[in-house]
Amino acid sequence: MKPIFAKVLEGLNHELFVTRRFSKPYFSTEFHFHRECQLNFVIQSEGRRIIGDSVDTFESGEVTFLGSDLPHVWHNNQVNVKENEAASSITLFFNPDKLVANLSHFFHTSQLESFLQSAQRGLLFHGDSKRKLKTLVVKIDNSTGIRKTILLLELIDHMINSKDYTYLSSTSYINTYSAKDNDKIDKVFKHIFDNYETEVSLAEVAKIANMTKQSFCRYFKARTQKTFVQFVNEVRVSQACKLINAEHNQIGNIAYDCGFNSLSNFNKIFKLIKGITPREYKHQLIK
Repeated sequence: MKPIFAKVLEGLNHELFVTRRFSKPYFSTEFHFHRECQLNFVIQSEGRRIIGDSVDTFESGEVTFLGSDLPHVWHNNQVNVKENEAASSITLFFNPDKLVANLSHFFHTSQLESFLQSAQRGLLFHGDSKRKLKTLVVKIDNSTGIRKTILLLELIDHMINSKDYTYLSSTSYINTYSAKDNDKIDKVFKHIFDNYETEVSLAEVAKIANMTKQSFCRYFKARTQKTFVQFVNEVRVSQACKLINAEHNQIGNIAYDCGFNSLSNFNKIFKLIKGITPREYKHQLIK
């Protein structure tokens, strides 16, 4: 899956920011990155997403903010979306350089610049902040003229002063992708996302990428900063967390549903990734 370098505001030389609504049967974007920062509100849908080196599930109501040049994708398809429910979202894009340059005429922008720097890891909002940002981005999308700009400033001010978020990518994450990458990674990611419940072998994904197993392992690690096995396990564990949170199935059933071949292996991998066992994770949810 190549992260395409996208020019979001290309052709809008006089626009500081723009909102875009998406409503289709499923999200179908490619793994990509761009200079523009973006706030993304998933109105309705669920699936899996990659943001930097973070691999996790997403669901309706999610609000994220991504800094510049952070590779990302939200993925689902016609097979794993609910019947008669379109995938819909509102995304706000703005150019950080233009924003800082324009606002510097009115006040010191050091706090804003610091926030934008930290947002290069990607932010997932929770609680009151999430509710406030959802309301604001909808209002921005529905407004015009000076009111639209006032609402943008209110949204940015709220994000800067919020403590109600968690980072998505690790502190050590570095974007090692370039626009010259081909579509190997794109195909591999989508194959893993659509087949994680079964055995996903190194041989089959290397074949998809048209590479030897050894070459593919080096290629994949260089770009994702994870081994192939680690990536697949993170996809499975993220799905397991979703099922533990949403269902009353036994842990053992969830393990097999997510592609693990034994309960002991599931417990071991889950604790390695999450720091606690599946049972401890479930207990925390019901406290």
